[in-house]
Amino acid sequence: MALKVTNITFPGFCANCYLVCHEETKEAFLVDPGAYGARQSEYIKSQGVNLRYILLTHGHYDHIMGVRQFKEDFGAEVVIHENDEECLRSPIKSLAITHALNFPKTEADICLKDGDRLAFAGTEIEVIHTPGHTKGSVCYKIGDMLFTGDTLFKGTVGRTDFPGGSYKEIIESVNRLGALAGDYKVYPGHEGVTTLENERRNNPYMEGI
Repeated sequence: MALKVTNITFPGFCANCYLVCHEETKEAFLVDPGAYGARQSEYIKSQGVNLRYILLTHGHYDHIMGVRQFKEDFGAEVVIHENDEECLRSPIKSLAITHALNFPKTEADICLKDGDRLAFAGTEIEVIHTPGHTKGSVCYKIGDMLFTGDTLFKGTVGRTDFPGGSYKEIIESVNRLGALAGDYKVYPGHEGVTTLENERRNNPYMEGI
């Protein structure tokens, strides 16, 4: 499957936002637009893609602040787990209030549950519910790729000290990922790309994998 992944960067912004495009059909989805920029929007338009989804791994402000404007620009469907859906409307639940940010409220088009599948370019995006960082954290699996948000990072896991966080749940979640058959390229919400096999070997939070 010919999928191209581009990390859409925003100056002064540390979270990862990914544009994923099927190179033959030009269908695309955007993962975790934590900010918005006209230049970044123009870049996406320049690729000639049909942006079908805005996929959110969870509802914290640094992963959703750009959602409303990108939705307006492209008409993409906003997708989030049902347990984090309220974050799209709440500067408190999204933690935007802790940084005194002007929070652009929006609405979900699709509220997810574990095991849901989204049709995309003749295949499917599989939803894996991975609570721990938030109650509604998810990972998206398509082809040999995993978009893990703030659940799994290279060598570590996401924080669990925010409201709704649970150390027990995040350990269970990353070990569920570790138990997946085969290897995957892992695109996390912060810092660099890794592989699932690398995390099985080196991540101390993957117990007994």
